[in-house]
Amino acid sequence: MSDTHQLLAAVAIVAIVLLLNKAQESRRDSRHGAFWTAIPQVGVSSGRLLPWVHASLCSLYSSAETTAAGYEMFCKKQDKPFAMAHAAAGAIIVLPPSRLPVISLSDDKILALAAQNDTLQPRWTGGGRAHLYQHPVLHFDVVRKHMMRDVSDFAAATDEELRMALRSCWGPRSPNEDWRTVDVWDTCSRIISRAANRCFVGLPLCRDETLLEQSRSYANAVYIGAGLITALPGFMRPIAGSLVALAAKRYLTGSMKILVPFVEERLRLWHDGGGKDMPNDALQWMIERCSKAGPGEMAPECIAQRLLILNLVSIYTTTYAFSNCMLDLYSSPERDEFVAGLRAECTQIAGESQGGFPKADAVKRLYRVDSLVRESLRVSAFGIVALPRIVAPGEGLDLGFDGLPSVPAGTRLGIPLRPIHMDTANYHDPMRFDAFRFSREFENCEGITRQATEQKLSVDVSETFLTYGFGKHACPGRWFASQIIKQAVAHMVQEYDVECVGKPEKKTLLNMVMPPMNNKVRIRLRDRSYYDGMNVGSFNL
Repeated sequence: MSDTHQLLAAVAIVAIVLLLNKAQESRRDSRHGAFWTAIPQVGVSSGRLLPWVHASLCSLYSSAETTAAGYEMFCKKQDKPFAMAHAAAGAIIVLPPSRLPVISLSDDKILALAAQNDTLQPRWTGGGRAHLYQHPVLHFDVVRKHMMRDVSDFAAATDEELRMALRSCWGPRSPNEDWRTVDVWDTCSRIISRAANRCFVGLPLCRDETLLEQSRSYANAVYIGAGLITALPGFMRPIAGSLVALAAKRYLTGSMKILVPFVEERLRLWHDGGGKDMPNDALQWMIERCSKAGPGEMAPECIAQRLLILNLVSIYTTTYAFSNCMLDLYSSPERDEFVAGLRAECTQIAGESQGGFPKADAVKRLYRVDSLVRESLRVSAFGIVALPRIVAPGEGLDLGFDGLPSVPAGTRLGIPLRPIHMDTANYHDPMRFDAFRFSREFENCEGITRQATEQKLSVDVSETFLTYGFGKHACPGRWFASQIIKQAVAHMVQEYDVECVGKPEKKTLLNMVMPPMNNKVRIRLRDRSYYDGMNVGSFNL
């Protein structure tokens, strides 16, 4: 990560010179002067020379503080939106919770996909096939149809793969090894990558070390690179964006060298067999969905890259959630109490389920584990201002506030996710990580009968829990991610002792909370006999 931090610093320094016109654009646009005069502004000091330039530069690292101040002053107390500077967009309008339905408006009023593409910056990271990211209906259909409906079918496969991957990544490596220190992000991404690929491409390719390394490195390079590119003004991106994306393109090429021949062989089997007796995995679903879209979508390269898009989104976001679950749990002052409670639940459920968690019903009954996952997603969400949208071309968007003109077309909107998650009106003692926040009220005989229908689960979105989005654009893959995370957490607390090395820190860039790439933990297998005789393979760590 040191190279990434150096690159961040270089980008920021170069941007100081080149940001001037971009950062002042919204203020200079006389056509919409009435709107920018009427909207409250936070973090923009009128007493400074070029105040929007200064605020835009500060937004690289101070968005969390600015958003919290604006939320408290305007959203919460006055039910009003406010404007804050954004290094790349010039400005972003932060909506109060009362206007949450705005993000689900139709495409003729609000653009969701165009805003979300900033997360991946496919023009630079897509390797010449940006249209696959910008028109994702085919691979999104696969997620909506199969990874929501058929997620239970994968429980046994992911449970097996997670157990083997945990042993490969966390050891012990020798009979005499006790505690060992591991990198949290690196090992968690290896574990999640292997489990996810078991569902995407099946055995044996899901254990191909080269594919696993290339695909997870591609995921990291895309998200980190896209974050850097997003921090650049638009006029810098043709040159700087291409340079930043070089790593992503390299890993994309490495992944495609393995995936394309695999797709070609699967297509041959599919044609020769008339589509019968084919594997039940994401690749097969993708082939069948693309075949309905016409011959133009059946190129092996396109199918392989669509599969890789699902892969990178799944690996990065699920790794993000799992690694933060680990750090939030084991850095908590109450970790001993939490771990004991989690182990008790996992031991009971595992004893009823063949010694592990191979059945979806068993995973669903891990209510304390689910509470841990939801609580970690609450305190360690992916962003600060989230659910980005862009006002569609046209006459602008009327937010329904007296005295506020329509928001100009092209303006970015967002929801103050972190302040909502940390609002005392929404959660008791919100700054405290409470692993059993969502399960505790059911810890009695009467509560157990209500738990299955009333406990708020990690996949449940609401006006006060927005990590997975809200409304019609809420993440359709969250059931798949949740099942894998819960299985991984259950095996972790049952089978390992874990200690954090130092205090985990959360770093931000613009509106993103960066993944925990510098954190380490000490880890020890609790019962070596658990893995006796298991052929777990190995990774070159």
